[in-house]
Order: sequence, then structure tokens, then C-alpha cells
Amino acid sequence: MKTEIISQEGNKQRIRATIDAQEFQKALNTVIGDLSRKANIKGFRKGKVPRNVLEMYFGREGIYSEALEKVLPAAMGEIVEEYDLSLISEPEVDLEGEVEEGKPVTAVFTFEVRPEVILPDLASIVVEKPVVEVTEAMVDAAIEQIRLRHSELKPVENRSSREGDSVSVEYTTQILEEGQENDASTPQTTTIQLDPETLREELKNALTGKNVGDEESVEITIEAEHPDPSLAGKTLRYNLKVKEILERILPELDEAFIRKTSQDRLANLDEFRREVAERIEEQIRRDVQNAMEANALSKLREAAQVTVPETLIDRQVASMKEEEAAQIRKQFNLSMEEYLDKNGITPEAFEKGIRERAERIVRQTLILESLADERSIEVLSEDIDTEIRNLADSLHADPDRIRSLLFKDRERMTDFLHRIRMNKTISQLLSEVTIKEVCPPSGTEGDGNSSTAGGENPE
Repeated sequence: MKTEIISQEGNKQRIRATIDAQEFQKALNTVIGDLSRKANIKGFRKGKVPRNVLEMYFGREGIYSEALEKVLPAAMGEIVEEYDLSLISEPEVDLEGEVEEGKPVTAVFTFEVRPEVILPDLASIVVEKPVVEVTEAMVDAAIEQIRLRHSELKPVENRSSREGDSVSVEYTTQILEEGQENDASTPQTTTIQLDPETLREELKNALTGKNVGDEESVEITIEAEHPDPSLAGKTLRYNLKVKEILERILPELDEAFIRKTSQDRLANLDEFRREVAERIEEQIRRDVQNAMEANALSKLREAAQVTVPETLIDRQVASMKEEEAAQIRKQFNLSMEEYLDKNGITPEAFEKGIRERAERIVRQTLILESLADERSIEVLSEDIDTEIRNLADSLHADPDRIRSLLFKDRERMTDFLHRIRMNKTISQLLSEVTIKEVCPPSGTEGDGNSSTAGGENPE
């Protein structure tokens, strides 16, 4: 077989292949022999049907088509191997001229291949690494979170509600529109914690300093971007009645509490604080690592040059739509159309948003795959073993069972191996970029409100 590249535009290549007459004749003879053995034609024994009779029944063009179905895939495979093509879609095939017995067959294959990616000098990418030290304030805040999780709510008597309490209220709501009051909703009961950091100011003020039996009304304007269009931008009146005031009682930070929360591993406060500090430090390390990886990937996406094929974007969009539709059906029991309508999202806005996300995902994947190829990153057996152990630990499952399930599902195993390779590539990226250590802004360290301060604990 002779081949030649006849055009190359973007990520599409057109390659002409000329298949020898003898090769086509061999395939044609095989097809005729198979038809003769299988055809059930009156007056002829199977395997003895003459060719001219077969052509009358199946048509010469039909027989030629079957022969082409044998030689064209083989030709395509040879071309892919010869030119080392990385395909992203099924090739298109066009025949040139008439197909005639005893003559070569000429076909033009159009291949859509993975686009070229021009990677930047990774050392030119600067990634900041926050240097955060575990402070006593962080440890104090983490211990308070542990105490809060083991606290109890107890009714209080002979005093008004105050910050930190939880208040059980019976309430109804009314929507106020242009000065008109709609009917109040059916009374409901809920418990509200008087926490200034999480509770709206209007509700906190309305319920602070109240006694059991007190009634209060408060009006709140709902944000215009609220997901429920029936409430967005409107004023809601809450009619509240205090049913019970509950005080949160924290456990004493004594040896009994330390033994209980550490499952008898720790005996005193010093050991407890030391372990809490170690857990905070580990959480900070993970948070910093994740932030650095995200930052490096973002800068790599911006610096790398690649034209993302619409074929891959379309495929990613279809996959994301299918996944989101399944989640919406499971969570809200709504179709995608019903969900968009209920939340005031136009199909055009949804399509635009999901397509932008799909383009970013595909772009990043192409860039990482190109980097993995350049650095010859491979998935080794020890990588698979480590990932299976980690997955088993997170799922509290048997590693051998997870391994068995993965190896039985080819598609799942392919995704699993791809994820391992991409994770190794991200680690390689972080090892080559320029890391710049920076101190966090003044006032953010040790305030007890960072995401790491209430991280993992000895429980």
C-alpha cells in the first residue's frame, strides 16, 4: 500500500492510500467464498454457487462493498501506525474513482488528530507558596470546635436569649408585594442559632433579648440573584414566636474529655494540644499543596498554546449535560428543562456556561497529556497499587475487591489509569515551576477563623 499526505489543516490530516489490486482481489475472493458457502439459493448446493449467480442475488456493488469493508479498516490501521496518529474521532473515508476488479483501490482518509500543544518554559511559571505556621490561637480555635461538636443544648430559665443561644421558634411567612400582604404560610417550627457570623442581622436582632412566649415580626429583602424566582428581589415577613431558649453547654477540657475524644490514646492536655497542632499542620500542608497545584494549572492553561477542537468540546458538553441531568433528577426529581425554568435560567445561558466549562476542561486535559508525553510519564504497577489502597481506605473497602471491580470494567479502568497519569503529571508540573514562598497577609494568621483551624482533629 502506498500513502501520501495531501493536506493538513489545523488538527485534520487528509491522507491518500492506494491499495494494491492483488490485496483487493484477495479480499474479494474471500467475500465471494463466504457468500457461496452461506447463501441458500434454490438449485445450488452451499459452497457451489457460481459467482455470476451471487452477483445477481447480492449485486456486484454489494460484493465490492463487503470486500472494501475488509481492506479499508486494515489500511486505516496501517496509516495510523505509519504516521503515529493520535485520533480523537472516527476517520472519514472517500473513494477516488470507480472500484474495479483487477485495479488498485484509491481512498482518501480524513483523520482528526490530537492538536499540537506548544508548552511554555515551566520554570517561567511562578507559583506562590504561603508559609503558614501553626499558632496557639489556631490550636485554641480547633479545640473549641471539638468541644462544640461534643456540646449539649439545654433549656434555660429566668433569662432572655443572648448571642450563642439557640432559639426554638414557631413562624409563618408572608410575601409583601407592592404594599400588599399575601396570606401567611402554614406555621412551622425550627431552631435558630444566634450566631452573628452565620445568621442574618435582621433575624439576630429580632431574636436576641427575647423570652419564651415573646412574638416578633421581621422583614427581609431577598437578594435579586436568589435561585427561586418566586422570591428573588421580594420582601419576606417572618412572624416569629419564641417557644424555647436553649443554651449550649461545652464539656470541660479535662482528662476525661481528652481520653474520650482521642479513644484513650492521649492522657493529658499537652499531648492533646500537640496532636491537634500536628493535624492542623497536615491540613495546612494539604491546603497549600492543593492551592499551588490549582495555581500552577491555571497559569499553565494561560501560557500554553493550543486550538481546542470543537469535536472534543461537543463530546465533553454531552457528557456534562448527561451527568448534570442525572444529578438534578436524583436531587430534585426534575427534568433539566423543568430545573432551568424553575430557577429562571434560559437554555441559552445554560448552554453558554456549560460550553465554557467544557472548553476549559478539554484545554487542560490536552495540555497535561502533552506534558505527560514530553516527560514520558507512565503509570507503573506501584502507582496502581498505591491508588487502590488510597481508594480502599477512603471507602473503607477491601483493596482486592476494588481491584477486581476495576479490572472487570474496561472503561472504568481506563479512566482510573488516566487519572493516575494526570495526577503524576501535575506533580511533575509542580516540580518544574518556580516556587516563591510568601507570608500570608497580616491579620490572617492565627485568627482562628481560617479553614485549617477547624480541620482534622484527634477524634
